Amino acid sequence: MVKTVTILIPVAELDVKEIPMNSRTNDLNGKIVGFLWNGKPNGDFLLNRIKELLLQRFKLVRTTWEQVEALHVLAEDAQEVKRIADTSDIVVLATGD
Repeated sequence: MVKTVTILIPVAELDVKEIPMNSRTNDLNGKIVGFLWNGKPNGDFLLNRIKELLLQRFKLVRTTWEQVEALHVLAEDAQEVKRIADTSDIVVLATGD
């Protein structure tokens, strides 16, 4: 009687899309900076501290703030993400915990 061993190799094929990075700016003066928080604890503290530091260093036109209300929604479907992208030159985002 011949016994066989089946070997499984659990490696999925990758479906990687190349996404170009947005251009970077060296100067935030005259810019609108948006802050996007996913609602997790302490992410808001980090964003507020970054905001304070940016306001001390640059002459921003203004800042905007959005909080993602539904963590289960994909970023590209979240209205808050669309809104902040449309109203800001640059967006800083943070998670917490």
